Amino acid sequence: DTFDVTKDFAMTGGGRFNVANIRLEDQIGSALNGNATYSRFNPIIGGTYKITPGITAYAGYSEANRAPTPLELGCADPARPCIIATFLVSDPPLKQIVSHTVEAGLRGTHDFGGGIGTLGWKLGVFRTDNTDDILAIPSPALQGFGYFQNVGSTRRQGVEAEANLKSGPFELYASYAFVDARFRDALTLGSNSPFADADGNVQVLPGDRIPAVPQHRFKARVDFSVTDAFKVGADMLFVGSQYFVGDDSNQAPKLPSYAVFNLHGSYQINKTFQVYARADNVFDHRYSTHGTFFNTEAVPNFANGGAAFTDPRSLSPARPRAFYAGLRAIF
Repeated sequence: DTFDVTKDFAMTGGGRFNVANIRLEDQIGSALNGNATYSRFNPIIGGTYKITPGITAYAGYSEANRAPTPLELGCADPARPCIIATFLVSDPPLKQIVSHTVEAGLRGTHDFGGGIGTLGWKLGVFRTDNTDDILAIPSPALQGFGYFQNVGSTRRQGVEAEANLKSGPFELYASYAFVDARFRDALTLGSNSPFADADGNVQVLPGDRIPAVPQHRFKARVDFSVTDAFKVGADMLFVGSQYFVGDDSNQAPKLPSYAVFNLHGSYQINKTFQVYARADNVFDHRYSTHGTFFNTEAVPNFANGGAAFTDPRSLSPARPRAFYAGLRAIF
């Protein structure tokens, strides 16, 4: 419920009780059978204060929980890793993730007048502490296999900012997010990293960064209405560097940052039909969106006469320049 303490100050309070029962039933035998129930009450409280007619301050605290998915529950045994997202095995149970979030910030609108336009903006900070977080752990023994594991406490904190300006036929949008994601506990995790020990483990220290989470992410978009029916625009995405999956101890070089630019346009024929076109990665920038490691002795390097690979890094390349066109219909 929300109630007004004063004409400028409002409070919101509430709660949600979640119950999730996850039952796995083996259709051939009983090896995969499992039955787990997760429950939790999650409170929320927050407030807003109108500093001026165009600026509002907000703050809040909330809790949430997420039960493990059937896939995570069915692939949680380090001794029997699986190809992630392809099949299930009989495994030990996982704990549910519980998050505690605090956030605060400012938001507002401003009309510049004189036909310049209207600006909407938001600036906020947040911190989320997860208990019994679940991560996908690559198997150090079997190439391409992995398992899910509770990894203790983790923290994600940062800053979010966004702005939107509407001015005549133009609409501009930009957003920036800084996310600092770190482990909070000392851990021994399985890894396919070249820095893993003889047992295939790496030692994670409190404060190590969580892999595959870039700290910086920036988006921008501009749209222009040539007519009421014909619109064109462009957008871009910048993603900062991130640690490779498996490099939980942060010892290997990061996956490089990248920026990609796109164009788009549409023509509204009538209320039902719209023609659209899009060009992605217009500068044909070659970059990778994901990185992990592999066993250099497991795959022959045919491009080099069958000699062993020397670089254990494995990259997922993004698509090159691409063009799309189509017809949308709304009935």
